[in-house]
Amino acid sequence: MNNIEQIEMTRNQATETQMGLDSDCYTNNVKLNAKFGQYKAATLANRQAAAAAFPDNSGYSELKQEKKLELSYTVSTYAGLSHVALTDLGKTDIADTLHVNETDYSSLADVACQALAQSAHDIMLENVEDLGDDVTEEMLEDLQDEIDAFGVVKGTSDAKHEESPALTEAFVESFKPVRKLIEQLKMLLKPYKKSNKAFYDRVMTAMEIPAVNVHHTYVNICVSEKGTGKAMESVVFTLTKAEKTASTNWEGLATLARVRNGNDVLTGVFNGKVVVLAHIHIVRGRSNDFNFEIVVD
Repeated sequence: MNNIEQIEMTRNQATETQMGLDSDCYTNNVKLNAKFGQYKAATLANRQAAAAAFPDNSGYSELKQEKKLELSYTVSTYAGLSHVALTDLGKTDIADTLHVNETDYSSLADVACQALAQSAHDIMLENVEDLGDDVTEEMLEDLQDEIDAFGVVKGTSDAKHEESPALTEAFVESFKPVRKLIEQLKMLLKPYKKSNKAFYDRVMTAMEIPAVNVHHTYVNICVSEKGTGKAMESVVFTLTKAEKTASTNWEGLATLARVRNGNDVLTGVFNGKVVVLAHIHIVRGRSNDFNFEIVVD
C-alpha cells in the first residue's frame, strides 16, 4: 500500500464519519441515504481488500494491538460525550474538531493514532468546564495515562503484507467504486450548499484528500452516458505522451498507472469512434481524477 492509497482510505473514512455525524441533516433524503449506504458498502469492501493480503507478523505485537483498540474505545467514547455536551451549548465549531468513531483512531498508524488521541484529550481538557459530569478532569487524567502507556508499548499493531499480484490488483480495483460514489455523493449534496451550507462545507472538507508525498502518479477515469448516468464499459483511453492505455470496466472506471506528469492529451475511443479528446494536466505524485459524460449515438 503506497502513501496515496493510505491517505485516500483515511479520506474515505473521514467522509463516512462526517456523513454519519450529520445524518440528521438528510434524514428525509431517500436518494442520498441510499447512495451513502452504497458508499459504506464500497469502503468496507476496500478495507477488506486491504486486509486480504498475507500478513508478515515480524515486529507485530498483540499487546500493542490490544492497547490500541482499548485507547480507541476510550478516547472515542469521551469525544462522543463531549461532542454532545458542546453541541448542546452551541459550540459546534469545537465539537466538530473531535473524532467520535473508534475507527478514526484504530485505523491509523500507531504514531498517528497516539497523536490524534492526544489532540482529542487536549481539546476536551481545554473545554472541561463545559463538559459537566460526562467527562471530568479525573477521567482525562486517566486518559492521558492510557495515551502515554500506549506510546511506550514495544512493537507495532500493524501487520505488514507480502507482495501478491492478485491481491494487490484486487486492492487497487476496490478503490474505483469508492471514487465513483464519492463523485455521486458530491452531486447529491450540491443542493445543501444553499439550504444547509454548514453541513455541506463539513462534508466537502472531509472529502478532500490532503496533500501527500507519493512516488507514483495515476490518472483515474470515470465515464458515464450523458443523460442516463449509466456507466460506460469498454471505452479505451490513451495518453499520447505517456503512451499508456486502459479500458473502462463495467463500472465505467479505468486507471492509467505510473504516468508522466505535465500536460498530455487523453483520448477515449468507444466502438471505433473518438468520444473523448481532452488536453489534461497531470500533477506529479498523486491520483489525478477525471470524469466524462459521453453522448452515445
